[in-house]
Amino acid sequence: MQKMRKQGLVADLWPNIRLIQLSGLFFSAYHDDNSTLMRLVRKTYSWLVTLLLFGQYAFLVMYALTESYDADQRAAYSVTILFFTHSLIKFVYFASNNEQVCRTLAMWNNPGSHPLFAESNARHRASAISRMRKLLAFAAGATIFATVSWTTITFVGESVRLVPDPETENGTMYVEAPRLMLPSWYPFDVMHGVAYFIAFALQIYFIFTALGIANLCDSLFDSMVLVSCEQLKHLKEIMGPLIELSAALDTQVPNAEALFRVGSSGSKAPLIDENEDYDEYGTNYQNNRNNALSTITGTGGGGAGPNGLSRKQEILVRSAIKYWVERHKHIVRYVAAVGDSYGLALLFHMLITTFTLTLLAYQATQINGVNKFAFSTIGYLVYSLTQIYTFCTYGNELIDESSSVMEAAYSCSWYDGSEEAKTFVQIVCQQCQKALSVTGAKFFTVSLDLFASVLGAVVTYFMVLIQLN
Repeated sequence: MQKMRKQGLVADLWPNIRLIQLSGLFFSAYHDDNSTLMRLVRKTYSWLVTLLLFGQYAFLVMYALTESYDADQRAAYSVTILFFTHSLIKFVYFASNNEQVCRTLAMWNNPGSHPLFAESNARHRASAISRMRKLLAFAAGATIFATVSWTTITFVGESVRLVPDPETENGTMYVEAPRLMLPSWYPFDVMHGVAYFIAFALQIYFIFTALGIANLCDSLFDSMVLVSCEQLKHLKEIMGPLIELSAALDTQVPNAEALFRVGSSGSKAPLIDENEDYDEYGTNYQNNRNNALSTITGTGGGGAGPNGLSRKQEILVRSAIKYWVERHKHIVRYVAAVGDSYGLALLFHMLITTFTLTLLAYQATQINGVNKFAFSTIGYLVYSLTQIYTFCTYGNELIDESSSVMEAAYSCSWYDGSEEAKTFVQIVCQQCQKALSVTGAKFFTVSLDLFASVLGAVVTYFMVLIQLN
């Protein structure tokens, strides 16, 4: 059995990808053992997870259709159903769209770097990995905390439900209900005995897995956006040294070779280190800056020109300019691929969450004290808003970083540079005229403005209901 070689973005996101595989999603890529037997085992496991999730979801819907007797009950059951709907939508969407997700991840399999700027690229990659790990830890912690809280609050107060009173016209009465996390119909009596423990275990599994799938998919999307943000920071950082290098092309510069030791902005490390190789975070990519330096600073490079640079040094500078332009074009294509692979899921998420928050605003007006109902309503509200806020934050960071690239180019001393430097700045400004962004299937842009509009609509609706009451 040949072990799969993880590289690029797949290696960086491997903990997230591995958890997605373990959750039961139909994700056939990135497995060490692709034998027929193991593929059959994985498909069987995924179908079993699908049966359990959608079976429990169907029981929730059936209970809401048959056991809701007034507006308050219908609102409460609808919130629960909608809350888990986007998890199942992401389950189906990711399963049917995982090939496109894999193509998006593969775009960074061999991104390469330029010898002059390898240190900056590696540093920002390390920053991206660190942030992705923290994001994944937050998603896992939120899933566990929500599941434990949901289970704990089930044992608070009496376990009763409101039903019509058969002896009184238009009257209601409380009857004993199973002490379960979710109001659900079952084809057997779950009040006592083994049936109760089976239903209890099924609901814990359903809550944990459904929340985990949604959070893992969201964290994967956030991480892919985060990678582009860090790469844009990398391009901004090397902008100044690159302009300074390119300015030497048609300008006579004393001691021009010293330019090849100009550090990246914010870094004390030289662009070229004569004595150090590095392994770029487990990808077995050895930095060739030593070889590049020995090549360009040798005397056999065709002699120094009027600008103090040898022919090979001039080639290296021009290749650095090409690297910047090509890397930015690659980021643009990558962001577009991220939007195509996840945009429709974001659209469904926003639509469902809008309905959910509207119902939660209605339920919030029914709170009459510190009780189980109040904690449940506030928990739904905070969790739903946190989900939106998380991916809106990273979407907004992408917009800000891409917008600031043009500002960084314009702020450089390009007017003192060579014609190639001025042309390079023009290319940068042309490419960065429109900020990069991720959209929800072209219907909206993922940003903090979106979160503010959703939050404002919920608050407005809540205030209207307060006035009506």
